[in-house]
Amino acid sequence: MNKLRLTTREIVFICLMAVILIGLFISSSMTYHEQEMSPGFIHRHFRFLEDIVGNWNIYYQNRWHNAQLDNGVAGMTQFVMRKMAHFGSYFLLGFFSCFGLDRIFKKWAGPLYIWLGIIILAGLDEFHQMLTGDRTPSVWDVCLDASGALLAILICIIVYSIRTKMIKNKTLAKK
Repeated sequence: MNKLRLTTREIVFICLMAVILIGLFISSSMTYHEQEMSPGFIHRHFRFLEDIVGNWNIYYQNRWHNAQLDNGVAGMTQFVMRKMAHFGSYFLLGFFSCFGLDRIFKKWAGPLYIWLGIIILAGLDEFHQMLTGDRTPSVWDVCLDASGALLAILICIIVYSIRTKMIKNKTLAKK
């Protein structure tokens, strides 16, 4: 039986996955008020984002979100930042998973298994939030997390396909 030896690149990506998972666990362990940013902090450090999202209307979780409904521009900015954090952290998790675990799974089943595993993880993360005081779990957040991971996985598939074609073309050109 052949033992699977991880390359240095795979170990790095698996370690990055672990960092993301630890960050997700820590953030879902915190109450909403522990994570909340004051309007002054948002205005000082994220003014550029306030200018961008100040006039947005987003329909999410069966209701509209905008500056008037979400405690001003700072509240809307905080809402968008929270949702970007969901999408972005699971995007990175999907990306690192693809590059760290690509040899473990069969060629086309691997991305599907990775994506399903991340969806399960997102559901467990929302369950963990439910156990934390002052947090509301949401199926919408699981969908947002799954979308971030799916985009990363699709990008990885495209990169692998292009890389494989380039290698194949170089091999054919040498013959």
